[in-house]
Amino acid sequence: MTDIISVEVDRRLCVLCAGPNDCVMAKREAGEEAEDPCWCVGQSFPDALTKKANKVDGGASCICLSCLEAGA
Repeated sequence: MTDIISVEVDRRLCVLCAGPNDCVMAKREAGEEAEDPCWCVGQSFPDALTKKANKVDGGASCICLSCLEAGA
């Protein structure tokens, strides 16, 4: 028998620092208005940074601009 753990994730928060990530898609999912395109369009995210984020929540939430710039 396998236990299943359910965790609710607020996708509007950065997966690395828990600050606002300003993700357009996450804002819309939460019922907020948001204009296209998202700030992340055209940005390059280093593999090490995305791997770190994926370890936290499996890629459910976006990384914020501050963490991208800092290379968190």
